[in-house]
Amino acid sequence: MVKSSPAGGQRTAGKRSRQKTSLETGAEAQPVNGYLFRRNLCWAFIAAFGLTWTAVLLFTGQQLLVQDDSGGQRPSYEAAKLQSKVTALESELAVVREDLTQKDRLVMILQQQLATARSQRFSSGDLAEPAKSGTGTGRLLENRADEAVQSGSPQQSGSSLRGSLLGQPAELRRYPPEHRCDFQMHVDYRMPPGSGSEEIAQSGVSREVCCALCADRNEQRPGSCLVAVLSSQDDSPALSCWIKGGIGTRTAGLDLLRPVSKHGVTACFPPGHGRLPTTPPPPPDPNHVVADHERGLAKLSELTGVAPLSASMQQQRADAIREAVRHAWTSYKNHAWGMDELNPVAGRGRNRNFNHAVTLVDSLDTLWLVGLKDEFHEAATWAVDHLGTKFKTLAGSVSIFETTIRSLGGLLSAYDLSQEKSLLDLAVVLGRRILSSVNAQGVTPYTFAGGRGGMGCNSLAESGTIQLEMRYLSHVTGDKSFEEKVMRFYDVVRKTRSLDGLWPNCYGSQRGKITMGADGDSFYEYLIKVFIQGGRKESESFLWSMYDEAVKGMEKHVVRKGGDGLTYLGTVSWDGNENGAYVAEMEHLTCFVPGWLALGAHSPQGEQSRSHRMELAESIATTCWKMYETQPTGIGPERVKSQRMDLSSTNTREYILRPEAAEGWWYMSEFTQDPKYREWGWKTFVAFEKWLWVPNGYASYQDVTNMNKRYIDRMESFFIAETLKYLYLLQDTSHTMKLDRYVFNTEAHPLSILEFAPHP
Repeated sequence: MVKSSPAGGQRTAGKRSRQKTSLETGAEAQPVNGYLFRRNLCWAFIAAFGLTWTAVLLFTGQQLLVQDDSGGQRPSYEAAKLQSKVTALESELAVVREDLTQKDRLVMILQQQLATARSQRFSSGDLAEPAKSGTGTGRLLENRADEAVQSGSPQQSGSSLRGSLLGQPAELRRYPPEHRCDFQMHVDYRMPPGSGSEEIAQSGVSREVCCALCADRNEQRPGSCLVAVLSSQDDSPALSCWIKGGIGTRTAGLDLLRPVSKHGVTACFPPGHGRLPTTPPPPPDPNHVVADHERGLAKLSELTGVAPLSASMQQQRADAIREAVRHAWTSYKNHAWGMDELNPVAGRGRNRNFNHAVTLVDSLDTLWLVGLKDEFHEAATWAVDHLGTKFKTLAGSVSIFETTIRSLGGLLSAYDLSQEKSLLDLAVVLGRRILSSVNAQGVTPYTFAGGRGGMGCNSLAESGTIQLEMRYLSHVTGDKSFEEKVMRFYDVVRKTRSLDGLWPNCYGSQRGKITMGADGDSFYEYLIKVFIQGGRKESESFLWSMYDEAVKGMEKHVVRKGGDGLTYLGTVSWDGNENGAYVAEMEHLTCFVPGWLALGAHSPQGEQSRSHRMELAESIATTCWKMYETQPTGIGPERVKSQRMDLSSTNTREYILRPEAAEGWWYMSEFTQDPKYREWGWKTFVAFEKWLWVPNGYASYQDVTNMNKRYIDRMESFFIAETLKYLYLLQDTSHTMKLDRYVFNTEAHPLSILEFAPHP
């Protein structure tokens, strides 16, 4: 499971404040070459024109109305002709108004550019005063603004503006006809990962203005805009001009751009762009995509609540989840390839501090397990070719914890399943970079730059969620340094005080928050998993003892029965003495506990307490199901406060695609074979398809109690890596991920128990 917060996990630096232009602040913009006079004159003419025709219509209509035999009135033939002419004139008037509005918008853009250009020239010391004549930047922009106002012809349609000056922004009209903008509909362009740049230049613009902005960038700095892409009306933000460039000359740069079909967007190629790239096949109509999905959703519902379930229907369930993995992965590939994660609503990718394609690496073993082998090999090849240097230079605010569980764990699992040696070689590079940040006592800092996390301390999870990965790496490489260093942390933590086997997240202070949720959960999770990974050896019996004491302490201090009969897990605020203050707040993250209990209960050392602990595990798994079943959407929230499943006391009602509930149900299904866990997983998947599916992936949900779809535009890497993987394994009766052979890291990456793992 993943410990990132719903707000985004890692901290980010504060945003730089943007200086506002005069148009934003309301300050008066300086008129340009008589523009205001001409604009007012045009509007006066329009008003007089409209009033004149209105008066003519009223007068003539009264004169030309004739009486029919029934006493009713009907317009004569002449009146009908006049009405038709008036309608045509009104249409022309609307066109003129719209054209003037476009001119106004363009002039405002140019005024802003003029002010910016003058400011830049002053600050650089190139000029002592604004350029007033000649061919300098200031005069050029003034001339373009003047030309934009003087041009009054309606805009012509078509895929290219070549051969016509009508409706052209002044930036483009100054180029010869053979060097004007070209447009490609329904195609976006992706920058090569790790190179170039893309940014929004302006929102709410036309494609012509977007291309003008691109051309202006190139005039200021050649090659800075290879193509501008205007987002669709349905994108977020809508009709925004994305400037893309900075990866070489125009010709070479265009060859590096990757075209992606996307409905409603427009690629705008500036003057002098050279040969246009070949476009991919047009995307399907979004309305058809949604309609097809709705039909598919109806079929999924037919597989719900059926008992007993035939082998054929069970296979249909597994196939449906495989297709969900394909949909999520294809959306990432099309819109965010080589980037950290996908924004599924906008259909765009973004880097989120990691800057090493974390979704791609995190998804590798899921692709393998669901049978998408071609996709696996394509992604693995790209990772090997592109990530080595990135791993060597990881620094700054990149989270070591998240990099270890997502990227290192993902590479090791992909190697374990595929036996592709190149993946292991890449994992060694990353493992060495991570290990270099761990101190001699096995304490792992928050980021590669050092420092402490959100709690202001070195937490249990940061230093206690690295042992599975490093021990495996030592085993398959023969290099014991990975394992030896990180295992020392257990000596460090055992020397500090605990509350009946439970340590506060800030273990060094020996007081504070005790939880099975964020900042503590995976430390406890790894106690039993590291013990199992090593073969439950007597020399590592201290791990079993720590685990066993933690379970007893959890029952004593963290577990509570609610008034509704459900078993809740809260938190404890410990003052360092014998007791602590209980807080009734159950995080979604704590739903890993049923699997954690079941793993220990089915170890030989847990035989005596097996029955009791499996009963406790079943009761907590049921509570996690109720977190989902009780909500109108059938999806669980980030947490439940005050033991109230209606969330009336909870202000964090979002769902960010977390896996822990499905994780707990899968472990319980494996150990008990009770079909209810499989059914819970299936109902949850159907709810995801109904509420979280969007044409470009799966989106997080703002409020699980609200049936009006409100999304958080984010698909975390763990949705493919964990959530869909556990849901698939629940339905795939033929999977080979057996718990007597594999141990899963906290990001659901299966690693062979060392006895069965490859040898160097």
